[in-house]
Amino acid sequence: MSNSFREACIGLVQRLAASERSMPPASPLARLAKKVEESGRNAEHRPAKDFDGIALRLLNDVRAGVTLRNRQLKDAAWCLWTTTPALADTKDVMNGVLSQLVSADSARPFRTLASSFMTSYSNEMPGRLDAAATLAKLSNKWGGPWGELHKKFRLFDLDVGPRLLADAVIEQDKPAPDILKEAGLGAMNAQSGYAKAVTAALLDRLATSRAHDHLTRLDRIKRYAMTEGGRPIYNDLLPNLIEALLRPFSQEKIEKAIRDAFLKVVLMLLGDPRLKPGNWAFVPAPLRELVQRWLTEQSLRQFLDIVDRIADDSMWSYRRAFWEGVYNKGLIDEAWVAFGPDGTRLARSVFGSNAEFARLEAEGRQVEAGHAVLLLRIGDGVVADWSHNGKCNIWSDASERSAPKLFRRSYGSDEIRIHKGAGNFETSTKLSQMHMASQTYSWQSKVAERLYAMTGVRLQQRDYRYR
Repeated sequence: MSNSFREACIGLVQRLAASERSMPPASPLARLAKKVEESGRNAEHRPAKDFDGIALRLLNDVRAGVTLRNRQLKDAAWCLWTTTPALADTKDVMNGVLSQLVSADSARPFRTLASSFMTSYSNEMPGRLDAAATLAKLSNKWGGPWGELHKKFRLFDLDVGPRLLADAVIEQDKPAPDILKEAGLGAMNAQSGYAKAVTAALLDRLATSRAHDHLTRLDRIKRYAMTEGGRPIYNDLLPNLIEALLRPFSQEKIEKAIRDAFLKVVLMLLGDPRLKPGNWAFVPAPLRELVQRWLTEQSLRQFLDIVDRIADDSMWSYRRAFWEGVYNKGLIDEAWVAFGPDGTRLARSVFGSNAEFARLEAEGRQVEAGHAVLLLRIGDGVVADWSHNGKCNIWSDASERSAPKLFRRSYGSDEIRIHKGAGNFETSTKLSQMHMASQTYSWQSKVAERLYAMTGVRLQQRDYRYR
């Protein structure tokens, strides 16, 4: 038995014994681990030998039709995938070794093959399916801990085994490598392909299951499939990871705190799709659109919540009610915010380091530390609404040269306003409206009319009335 294999089993048994009185009855995996440990004297491990030289001799013997003794079959099992030459690279040699393993009169070559297979496992290993089929057959013949594992979890049925072990992972609330080690597979590297297959299966299960609340699911995804630094344990399972994070959400409204918690993880993995669309190319369109809707709402909330804290304006509540009404009507397709220095610091504190927004920089107009501008794409146009005593600027045609583009990293103060002088300004394609007489809904009705011309959706006063 290899040191890591034996130590994992002994450690498990010691932990079970120490807490026997306080723990519930041992799980099937723990009982199997104990049996593996108890059978240690008969278990096989890879001895210190020149296996490259042995592999070359075995390659010639199998090709010559030599019948291998049990000790040679055990050596052959260790030479299938990790030596030079690797016997599994030559199909007729691989088939010859497996055929002789099936005919062996001892269980030891089978146990060695099982250890070698699980230690070396990857989805790309040659002869993977043939070896698994042979192991499934021999597990029924020889039994023992490997046989019990296969009987319980169909370990060597590669379409089913990872899924059944994934269920055990979820049931026992432990990462796949820990489950496999406690099942007596301590010799298998935690980064091996079989652990990855189990992790893929459990991510797929979490992507479709409704058995857990969202925050429990998020916690398990982070512990099962991510490092402490917030990266995937297996980089090529990133698509599975994103599916597990986002697929269970449907169109119903999700509590803001939950959305923000998932956004934090997703943005840490892929970045903001508005700024780094290439990172999101593999993500299915419905999931991309879901995240973009969340980000639109978050950007609107960034502006409203932060300005709530820094605006010295008794009329601000009316402006908040107006834009929330526009959002609830479904008129806002995209949202982006540019903050002055005060808003930048506060937004980082409230929304975290992964939240994205732009810097507002002074040009012809001085930018106060607390200034912020809400940029919206509505219909075919763009809106730039300034906080404090700024104006609401609307370009009915977003393609017009002077209309600002969303999702830039910074904006000069002049480029996101239409009229630089005092008072209002209006043409058939532009509107620069002061926020005057909020209590009478004067400016709100003026802006609502312009939005109606842009979208064909009419806002009633009840949609944005401050209550």
